[in-house]
Amino acid sequence: MILDERTGVALQTRDERENVIARTEGTWQSMRRMAFALVLLLASSAFAWPWSSDKKNAEDEARIKDSLLQVEVRNLQREVETLTRIRMQKADSLEKLDAKHWSNRYAESQLTEEHQNVTRELDGRYSKLSTDLGRVTEEVMASKNVTEEVEEKAKGEEIAFDALNTQVKLSIEKTLGDVAGDYPVGMNKRLLRLRQASAEAEKKVPNTIAAVQGYMVDLLARHELTYTQFYGAELSQVGSRPDVNVNRLRLGTVFLGEVASDNGDVQALLRSGALQGKVFEWNANLPTEIASNIKAAVNQVGSMPGAAASASQSATVAIPLDVLQNKAIKNSITDTKELTWTEEFQAFFKKGGIVMYPLMLVAIIALLLFLERFIVLTYRGHLGRRFTKKMNALVAEKKYEDAANLCLDKKTSLAMVLFAVLNKVNDTRENAERSLQEALLREQPKLERRMGLLAAMGTIAPLLGLLGTVTGIITLFTVITEVGTNDARVLAGGISEALVTTETGLIIAIPVMILHGLLSEKIEKITSELYVQSTSLMNKVFGKEKVD
Repeated sequence: MILDERTGVALQTRDERENVIARTEGTWQSMRRMAFALVLLLASSAFAWPWSSDKKNAEDEARIKDSLLQVEVRNLQREVETLTRIRMQKADSLEKLDAKHWSNRYAESQLTEEHQNVTRELDGRYSKLSTDLGRVTEEVMASKNVTEEVEEKAKGEEIAFDALNTQVKLSIEKTLGDVAGDYPVGMNKRLLRLRQASAEAEKKVPNTIAAVQGYMVDLLARHELTYTQFYGAELSQVGSRPDVNVNRLRLGTVFLGEVASDNGDVQALLRSGALQGKVFEWNANLPTEIASNIKAAVNQVGSMPGAAASASQSATVAIPLDVLQNKAIKNSITDTKELTWTEEFQAFFKKGGIVMYPLMLVAIIALLLFLERFIVLTYRGHLGRRFTKKMNALVAEKKYEDAANLCLDKKTSLAMVLFAVLNKVNDTRENAERSLQEALLREQPKLERRMGLLAAMGTIAPLLGLLGTVTGIITLFTVITEVGTNDARVLAGGISEALVTTETGLIIAIPVMILHGLLSEKIEKITSELYVQSTSLMNKVFGKEKVD
């Protein structure tokens, strides 16, 4: 809204203001022109009045002027009326705009108040929601903490369950591994039970209870064998004569004897005391006296009343029983024959285990190296007196060419070194010494070649023996931990077997080091002789000539 300064009319826009200003300027210019014409008319009347004689003309002019002034006044009145009308219109427009403005202000105030009301309502709702959100968040955190505790506890339980299942599997696997060398009676049923228990433990969702149940059933069955006795006719499935009808007498797990029904052959199950492999072994090669005692005992038990159910309590039967069940007793009751030295060596080699193979390889390599070095040193390090005597005679006669040819014919280390001096006989002593030094540097590595490897063989042998001993002792204690032992002699026997490799390593290393020392002494002797003979020849050929 703009207020015109000249007319006082309120203008709404700039264009209307400019139009009103233009019309007002035109009106004022017309009024100025009419005033200027009136002034000119009065001036002309003033100048003309003294000389005019016609009074009527003056009146006419006055009337004309009055008419013009009236016209101008009417025009001005019309313009004023127009401007007044415009002013009134603008005032009305201004009032409308003002009314609209206040209406808008009122609407704005209403909207502001509504906005404030809505804002206050939203703030209240936000505060309530914030409070509810905080409470829900606390509840969620508490629930999350409880969930985490439950999950952690469940995870711990799961880990404990997995550990238990793993322990059960390991126990079953260990028992399965021991079954092959354990008491052979009922072995097939034990294997089936343990396999089934292992399958339960290996499922995607392990059935640990069933696995433990199967494992415990097997343990109970094994203990039942330990604390029960049996006599009856059976079909022998093990031993030296399978699928043979036999009369079997079993007393726990310490005695099991079978007598064949067809020809009365006897075999007994003995505890071998071995640290590896089968603990129980069938033996049909028994001494005649022991075989007869077992046969008589089995037949005597079979002739008693109720023998098929259990051994009689009213009679006593003598049974040859090995209470200690150790290897010494087994060997004493076994009908063995004397071994040859080849068989003894094979048995000794077998005791040492797998480490005996690299030990034998080291021994063979050391022997070949010694033979090769001995042959080479014998040939290239030969220090013949006849050759030395003939060489000195030729040098004394100054037949250097013949002496050089003699060296070329021999081709030993001494001959090659002396040839290096004779080849420079017509040169200076300095060049001869250089040639001699080069010849010594060429020959010495040829003499000392492979000596380090031979010494390494002597060092490796006891180390391999120690490795075999450590491996054997580890195996010994592992077996003792698993199956235990009831005889200290078994432990001593196992350690003695473990020391076989150390003994073998020392047996190999001691001769190898002695041979290495002999060859080193021989090389040192040959090297010293090379220096002595070459220096002597140098002095004979060049005399007391000094290097310039």
